[in-house]
Amino acid sequence: MFKKNSDVHALIMEQIKDVEKCLVSFEQFMRAATTADVKIETLKSLRDGVCEAENVADISLRNMIDSLANGSYLPSTREDLIKIATSCDKIANKCEHVAQLIVLYKFSFPAEFNKEFNEIFDITEKQFELLENSIDMLFSKMNALQKDPAILDEIRSLETQIDRIEQRISESIFDSDLELAAKMQFLGIVERLCDISDIIEDIADKIQIMLIARKA
Repeated sequence: MFKKNSDVHALIMEQIKDVEKCLVSFEQFMRAATTADVKIETLKSLRDGVCEAENVADISLRNMIDSLANGSYLPSTREDLIKIATSCDKIANKCEHVAQLIVLYKFSFPAEFNKEFNEIFDITEKQFELLENSIDMLFSKMNALQKDPAILDEIRSLETQIDRIEQRISESIFDSDLELAAKMQFLGIVERLCDISDIIEDIADKIQIMLIARKA
């Protein structure tokens, strides 16, 4: 178990909260982007909110990494915590990148895909909540997490659900009447959107490897 009185715990959880705020801003952007007749000015404003949230998450990451230099953790533990924190930062980076692409493309989402997109948003939100809890447990309940890593298995199970939704969307895109260029553009956006779930699953794997390496 990591030292409970360490500032690192508070700082890494602060970073996770800032990444979560970026994810929430991105979800608001995507729900607007998939609304019929949404104005580009509205999307630009929401995109700017995502970018601002991503910048805040970057600052939190640097603060957390700087705090490790003054801590008493073993080098291997520092390395593991940095890997987890930088991987979480990739979620915010992906949100910013997708929002920027959609505004750049001025892409209009066909309404028939809204149900699947809403499912992706909801599942990703659940995944991130589980991830946040599992990272907190590294500091407060590591022994319990080592004995029962079911929360990490649930994260992976949710990622599998998103994979299935992504496959359904991809097949529907190719069956649609969209021009080929629009199909490829659409597929690229969907793949990047679902990458967020992949990143969360990857962090869960990193946590499990960390737990195994420290198991007595």
